[in-house]
Amino acid sequence: MTTSVDTKPRAQRVDSQAETAPATPVATRARADAAPSASARPRANDRPPAGSQGPRHKTTRSRLLTITQRFATYRSKLPIWSLLVLALLFAGPIAAFEPVFGGGVGAIAAGAGVACGLAIAAASTHWRWDALTTVLSVAVTYFLGGSAAALRSEALFGFLPTGQTLQVMVLGSFRAWKDLLTLTPPVSVYSGPALVPWMSGLILALLAGLITARAGRAVLGSIPVVVMAVIAVFFGLTHYPLPLAPVLAWWALLVAWWASAAQYQRITLGQDVLVGRKSSPGAEATVGRRSRSTVYVGRRAVGAILVLAVSVAVAMPAAAFLGSPRGRIVGRDLIHPPLDVQAYPSPMSSFRHYTTDLKDETLLTVSDLPENQRVRIAAMDVYDGTTFGMSQKRGDGHTGYIQVQTTIPGRSQGASVVTLTTTGLSGPWVPVLGTPSQIAFTGAQSSEQKNGLHVDTWANAALTTGPAGSMSYNVTTDFVAPVRDEELANLVALSSTSEDKNVPDGVAEKAAELTQNASTPLAAARAIEHYLATNGYYLNENTRFSRPGVRTDRLERMLTSDENLIGDDQQYTALMALMLHQLGINARVVMGAYPEGGSQGGAATLRGSDIRAWVEVEFSGGVWGVFDPTPPRDHVPQTQVPKPRSVPRPQVLQPPEPPEPPAEMPPPTRDQNADPLKPPEAGLPWGIIAGVSGAILLLALPPLAILAFKAGRRRRRRRAAAGDALVGSWDEVVDLAADSGLRIELGRTRQETAWALSSQWQLGEDPGDPFALVTGEMRSGEDGSTSSSDRGDAGGRGRYVIDGWSRFGGDVPSPVVIARFADVANFASNGASRDRARAAWAQVGQLRDQVSKRAGFFARVRRALSLRSLRMRRKLRLSALIERTMREEIER
Repeated sequence: MTTSVDTKPRAQRVDSQAETAPATPVATRARADAAPSASARPRANDRPPAGSQGPRHKTTRSRLLTITQRFATYRSKLPIWSLLVLALLFAGPIAAFEPVFGGGVGAIAAGAGVACGLAIAAASTHWRWDALTTVLSVAVTYFLGGSAAALRSEALFGFLPTGQTLQVMVLGSFRAWKDLLTLTPPVSVYSGPALVPWMSGLILALLAGLITARAGRAVLGSIPVVVMAVIAVFFGLTHYPLPLAPVLAWWALLVAWWASAAQYQRITLGQDVLVGRKSSPGAEATVGRRSRSTVYVGRRAVGAILVLAVSVAVAMPAAAFLGSPRGRIVGRDLIHPPLDVQAYPSPMSSFRHYTTDLKDETLLTVSDLPENQRVRIAAMDVYDGTTFGMSQKRGDGHTGYIQVQTTIPGRSQGASVVTLTTTGLSGPWVPVLGTPSQIAFTGAQSSEQKNGLHVDTWANAALTTGPAGSMSYNVTTDFVAPVRDEELANLVALSSTSEDKNVPDGVAEKAAELTQNASTPLAAARAIEHYLATNGYYLNENTRFSRPGVRTDRLERMLTSDENLIGDDQQYTALMALMLHQLGINARVVMGAYPEGGSQGGAATLRGSDIRAWVEVEFSGGVWGVFDPTPPRDHVPQTQVPKPRSVPRPQVLQPPEPPEPPAEMPPPTRDQNADPLKPPEAGLPWGIIAGVSGAILLLALPPLAILAFKAGRRRRRRRAAAGDALVGSWDEVVDLAADSGLRIELGRTRQETAWALSSQWQLGEDPGDPFALVTGEMRSGEDGSTSSSDRGDAGGRGRYVIDGWSRFGGDVPSPVVIARFADVANFASNGASRDRARAAWAQVGQLRDQVSKRAGFFARVRRALSLRSLRMRRKLRLSALIERTMREEIER
């Protein structure tokens, strides 16, 4: 058996790895002629001769090296046009971002991010940027392009960045993810969430482009595409139909791209693939990196069918178990609303305070309150035995209070703009009127009030978690005339979904008694309203007949007899709402304000005495009927307990109190050693100093670690033994070239590589130190040796004479001189000495100075922090390990 072994000295190459042969027909035939025939290699089924030792068992180390070799298989770079295929694959994730935004905002932001990311990947691949340059390009693109891609409404002219957009992009880099999950779709009306598709597209497209075009790994390069699709679904809508046909087409395109990329790389590397059983004698031949393998079409077809069958068998039961795709679980289903409205006291708890203590105080001013319109403060729909409160999210469309900033989602632009100003209101409630579509705060605290604004579209009410003591804001709204009974009679009253607790005894019986003659829910509601407004008495004084609140015992007392039917808006609205709930009619209590006798139009100033409450009943079509069960305020009870008459006592002039003795003060003392003119020293803010120093140290730690590692590597090479120091000087030149971004072709000799680097550095006219050169041809014997006299003469002239080595005929650049030193150390007898090592490293220092002078400041910083040389050394070590393992396997 004959085996072709590469006997080229290791030092004649760049430590390393064979150069890939071009994939041309001539080269393919040449390699085929040079390769040993298949018959010359032992077949897998051949048995060793009798008495010979059988094949050795593979050890754990050999198996691990085999796996490492498989993953380290060389792949050619894919062309730049492969990024166009990635752009087509990214179309699916881009479209998946759109439903949660609406209006094209999500698709534009994601598409712009993908386009910029692929463009940076193409530039980084073409010009061989290092990691630092690529990261800086991404950061600059994020801030310059983010305004046009995701913040067009705040950008100057719709695309130029401003101070506000830069601030939003800095904060949005970590806040936008939470906002996109907690805000109610469509989120295109909000500022900031569009940064999520912009960032996702920019970063993931960059990773996909670099892995695909630069590393030549099509399968791994598709992972960022899938990750972006997962992010789009995770931040998307729960109830959204799955477009099955486009998804299947997308996966088919992905698999086709994998197959096409693999075939392109096989052709580029010169690999021959033989299809069919008759196209190969049944063996495989391998020469260098060229391989010939047989592909059996029948087996591949059967395998593909089996894979599809298993996939369908697993996917169908999984789809049946997980349910319809319309009910998928997304991120917003796992995030609880940040606002707990039940943590706030009921707005009705302040009703008596407004109508008595603040009855003459101005609480609200409205720039324009149309006729028969009312200002709404809050709506309550659930009773717990103590008070009427606000329910959380329910299954009937009531989403509860959701966070907004200015625009209320799902509502068309209103036709009227009304300015409201509040002073003295308790709680976080934001009064509104009509059907508002926008609430824009003004004033010094508008930013905090805007960020904390929440709206309950079902209750048609709003609140803010910001400062709510005094507010001024503009409400864009639509006013609708009150619905008349003739219109409500044609509608169906909706059933109650409230879960009341501790309902007072007698409420259900009283409701049935009052509505026994009512034929419709509207008639039942009017009957209850008429009874309470006619038979009840209004009294808001804190007496035993009119206690505040709506506790169970308070309402039960009102139901015992008509004489005890005494109270104010709190009690009457609560009684009517509970009666309607017992009849199965959906109703709520609304607290608001309107002038005495109703609004007559124009500006209005509302005081504490204008705070009122009423009941609303829900009908089909989202229509709410208004009911006022509270008796007129002048309908007071006739029998009131007289107040006790107070008898004034005569005032007696009291004698003045005796003066207090002066307090005795301790005698003043002074430290003899203290400087009376020296002011007290202020303590240093050690906490701030430590925090800032720690942050600076944390940011500077990675660059310092890179610089320290390179300095230690250079120190080890220079202080090694003479031969290793000479070889290390050449390694330092190669690392310097790699960090500078120069192209290093593996597989060449040191001399070839040195001349190539000198050409890229443009050092051809700048020679090295003549002391390191060997010039002239001094042969005195037929064997090519040099006499001792010649040696001494050459050494005196500052030149080294090495037996059997050709010499330069003139001055050469420093990299070539250093490469010759390394070759002499490897292959010449007694070619390594400490003097030559010092001379070689002196050349390295001169070369570094020359390169630094030719480069700018940023280029020097980028070279110092570059990781290219570290990655190159790791790849070379891995290749050498694989080569050594393969050589050991051949020798066995």
